[in-house]
Amino acid sequence: MDPSVAGALIGLIGVVSGAGAAAGGVVYQQRHAERTASTARKRSEATAAAQHLLAELLTVQQLLRRGTYDFTDTENRDHYRTLARHPATMQLHSQWLPEAELRSRLSVNALYVSVGPPGDARSDVERRGDGMLLCSDSIACLGAFLRSEHIPDRPSAAQQVIDRWPDGQDGHAFILSDWPASPEEPPAGPA
Repeated sequence: MDPSVAGALIGLIGVVSGAGAAAGGVVYQQRHAERTASTARKRSEATAAAQHLLAELLTVQQLLRRGTYDFTDTENRDHYRTLARHPATMQLHSQWLPEAELRSRLSVNALYVSVGPPGDARSDVERRGDGMLLCSDSIACLGAFLRSEHIPDRPSAAQQVIDRWPDGQDGHAFILSDWPASPEEPPAGPA
Protein backbone atom coordinates (compact mmCIF):
# COMPACT_ATOMS: atom_id res chain seq x y z
CA MET A 1 0.00 0.00 0.00
CA ASP A 2 1.19 3.45 -0.81
CA PRO A 3 2.45 5.25 2.32
CA SER A 4 0.41 8.36 1.50
CA VAL A 5 -2.82 6.28 1.26
CA ALA A 6 -1.95 4.46 4.49
CA GLY A 7 -1.31 7.80 6.21
CA ALA A 8 -4.61 9.18 4.92
CA LEU A 9 -6.45 6.02 6.02
CA ILE A 10 -4.91 6.18 9.48
CA GLY A 11 -5.83 9.86 9.69
CA LEU A 12 -9.42 9.10 8.63
CA ILE A 13 -9.69 6.34 11.23
CA GLY A 14 -8.36 8.75 13.88
CA VAL A 15 -10.88 11.44 12.89
CA VAL A 16 -13.81 8.98 12.92
CA SER A 17 -12.82 7.47 16.29
CA GLY A 18 -12.26 10.95 17.75
CA ALA A 19 -15.67 12.11 16.50
CA GLY A 20 -17.28 8.93 17.91
CA ALA A 21 -15.60 9.46 21.27
CA ALA A 22 -16.69 13.10 21.34
CA ALA A 23 -20.28 12.17 20.43
CA GLY A 24 -20.25 9.41 23.06
CA GLY A 25 -18.96 11.88 25.63
CA VAL A 26 -21.74 14.34 24.81
CA VAL A 27 -24.41 11.60 25.09
CA TYR A 28 -22.91 10.43 28.40
CA GLN A 29 -22.87 13.97 29.78
CA GLN A 30 -26.50 14.52 28.74
CA ARG A 31 -27.67 11.31 30.36
CA HIS A 32 -25.67 12.04 33.50
CA ALA A 33 -27.17 15.54 33.67
CA GLU A 34 -30.68 14.10 33.20
CA ARG A 35 -30.13 11.54 35.99
CA THR A 36 -28.72 14.21 38.27
CA ALA A 37 -31.66 16.54 37.54
CA SER A 38 -34.15 13.70 38.08
CA THR A 39 -32.53 12.78 41.40
CA ALA A 40 -32.54 16.43 42.49
CA ARG A 41 -36.20 16.81 41.47
CA LYS A 42 -37.22 13.68 43.38
CA ARG A 43 -35.29 14.81 46.46
CA SER A 44 -36.91 18.24 46.22
CA GLU A 45 -40.39 16.68 46.01
CA ALA A 46 -39.61 14.40 48.95
CA THR A 47 -38.29 17.33 50.98
CA ALA A 48 -41.43 19.36 50.23
CA ALA A 49 -43.59 16.39 51.25
CA ALA A 50 -41.59 15.97 54.48
CA GLN A 51 -42.05 19.65 55.25
CA HIS A 52 -45.81 19.33 54.67
CA LEU A 53 -45.88 16.27 56.93
CA LEU A 54 -44.00 18.17 59.64
CA ALA A 55 -46.55 20.99 59.43
CA GLU A 56 -49.36 18.43 59.73
CA LEU A 57 -47.70 16.89 62.78
CA LEU A 58 -47.32 20.32 64.37
CA THR A 59 -51.04 21.00 63.86
CA VAL A 60 -52.01 17.66 65.37
CA GLN A 61 -49.66 18.19 68.32
CA GLN A 62 -51.23 21.58 68.96
CA LEU A 63 -54.69 20.00 68.94
CA LEU A 64 -53.60 17.23 71.27
CA ARG A 65 -51.85 19.65 73.60
CA ARG A 66 -54.88 21.89 73.88
CA GLY A 67 -57.57 19.25 74.40
CA THR A 68 -61.25 19.95 73.84
CA TYR A 69 -62.41 21.16 77.23
CA ASP A 70 -63.20 24.75 76.22
CA PHE A 71 -64.20 24.08 72.61
CA THR A 72 -67.40 25.27 71.03
CA ASP A 73 -69.39 22.69 69.05
CA THR A 74 -67.83 23.94 65.81
CA GLU A 75 -64.30 23.82 67.22
CA ASN A 76 -64.99 20.33 68.58
CA ARG A 77 -66.12 19.11 65.14
CA ASP A 78 -63.11 20.71 63.45
CA HIS A 79 -60.83 19.12 66.05
CA TYR A 80 -62.11 15.61 65.39
CA ARG A 81 -62.21 16.14 61.63
CA THR A 82 -58.54 17.11 61.68
CA LEU A 83 -57.67 14.07 63.78
CA ALA A 84 -59.78 11.84 61.53
CA ARG A 85 -58.05 13.17 58.39
CA HIS A 86 -54.59 12.87 59.92
CA PRO A 87 -53.84 9.26 58.83
CA ALA A 88 -55.04 9.92 55.28
CA THR A 89 -53.00 13.14 55.08
CA MET A 90 -49.90 11.34 56.35
CA GLN A 91 -50.39 8.48 53.89
CA LEU A 92 -50.98 10.81 50.97
CA HIS A 93 -47.97 13.05 51.46
CA SER A 94 -45.66 10.23 52.53
CA GLN A 95 -45.99 8.71 49.04
CA TRP A 96 -43.27 11.11 47.85
CA LEU A 97 -40.85 9.72 50.42
CA PRO A 98 -38.52 7.15 48.86
CA GLU A 99 -38.22 4.78 51.83
CA ALA A 100 -40.98 2.19 52.33
CA GLU A 101 -40.05 1.71 56.00
CA LEU A 102 -40.47 5.43 56.65
CA ARG A 103 -43.84 5.54 54.85
CA SER A 104 -45.11 2.57 56.86
CA ARG A 105 -43.86 3.98 60.18
CA LEU A 106 -45.56 7.33 59.56
CA SER A 107 -48.83 5.65 58.53
CA VAL A 108 -48.95 3.39 61.60
CA ASN A 109 -48.09 6.27 63.94
CA ALA A 110 -50.79 8.45 62.36
CA LEU A 111 -53.40 5.72 62.72
CA TYR A 112 -52.61 5.25 66.40
CA VAL A 113 -52.78 9.00 67.04
CA SER A 114 -56.36 9.09 65.80
CA VAL A 115 -57.87 5.85 67.02
CA GLY A 116 -57.37 3.27 69.72
CA PRO A 117 -58.23 -0.35 70.38
CA PRO A 118 -61.85 -1.35 70.96
CA GLY A 119 -62.75 -0.77 74.61
CA ASP A 120 -59.87 1.66 75.05
CA ALA A 121 -59.82 2.48 78.77
CA ARG A 122 -57.25 5.28 78.60
CA SER A 123 -58.28 8.68 79.90
CA ASP A 124 -58.42 11.66 77.55
CA VAL A 125 -55.10 12.91 78.93
CA GLU A 126 -53.46 9.50 78.39
CA ARG A 127 -54.77 9.28 74.80
CA ARG A 128 -53.52 12.79 74.07
CA GLY A 129 -50.13 12.04 75.67
CA ASP A 130 -49.78 8.85 73.62
CA GLY A 131 -50.69 10.80 70.49
CA MET A 132 -48.02 13.39 71.29
CA LEU A 133 -45.48 10.60 71.76
CA LEU A 134 -46.31 9.09 68.36
CA CYS A 135 -46.18 12.52 66.70
CA SER A 136 -42.74 13.03 68.25
CA ASP A 137 -41.60 9.67 66.85
CA SER A 138 -42.83 10.68 63.38
CA ILE A 139 -41.04 14.03 63.67
CA ALA A 140 -37.79 12.25 64.63
CA CYS A 141 -38.16 9.95 61.61
CA LEU A 142 -38.78 12.85 59.22
CA GLY A 143 -35.85 14.78 60.70
CA ALA A 144 -33.56 11.79 60.11
CA PHE A 145 -34.83 11.57 56.53
CA LEU A 146 -34.18 15.27 55.91
CA ARG A 147 -30.65 14.89 57.31
CA SER A 148 -30.10 11.74 55.18
CA GLU A 149 -29.66 9.61 58.30
CA HIS A 150 -31.05 6.18 59.12
CA ILE A 151 -34.55 6.08 60.59
CA PRO A 152 -34.17 5.86 64.38
CA ASP A 153 -35.57 2.94 66.34
CA ARG A 154 -39.03 3.53 67.73
CA PRO A 155 -38.80 4.60 71.39
CA SER A 156 -39.96 1.90 73.81
CA ALA A 157 -42.79 4.10 75.15
CA ALA A 158 -44.11 4.59 71.60
CA GLN A 159 -43.78 0.87 70.92
CA GLN A 160 -45.86 0.17 74.03
CA VAL A 161 -48.65 2.34 72.60
CA ILE A 162 -48.50 0.38 69.34
CA ASP A 163 -48.39 -2.97 71.18
CA ARG A 164 -51.72 -2.23 72.93
CA TRP A 165 -53.51 -2.80 69.65
CA PRO A 166 -51.63 -5.36 67.53
CA ASP A 167 -54.49 -5.74 65.04
CA GLY A 168 -54.23 -2.07 64.12
CA GLN A 169 -50.64 -2.38 62.90
CA ASP A 170 -51.74 -3.94 59.63
CA GLY A 171 -54.60 -1.53 59.05
CA HIS A 172 -53.97 1.64 57.13
CA ALA A 173 -57.57 2.69 56.77
CA PHE A 174 -60.47 3.04 59.13
CA ILE A 175 -63.92 4.56 59.26
CA LEU A 176 -65.13 6.98 61.90
CA SER A 177 -68.88 7.00 62.25
CA ASP A 178 -69.08 10.51 63.73
CA TRP A 179 -67.27 12.87 66.05
CA PRO A 180 -67.93 12.52 69.77
CA ALA A 181 -70.80 14.41 71.31
CA SER A 182 -68.77 15.48 74.36
CA PRO A 183 -65.12 16.32 74.89
CA GLU A 184 -64.68 13.33 77.21
CA GLU A 185 -65.94 10.83 74.64
CA PRO A 186 -63.12 9.45 72.44
CA PRO A 187 -63.43 9.34 68.65
CA ALA A 188 -65.17 6.29 67.27
CA GLY A 189 -62.84 3.39 66.66
CA PRO A 190 -62.36 1.41 63.47
CA ALA A 191 -65.48 -0.02 61.94
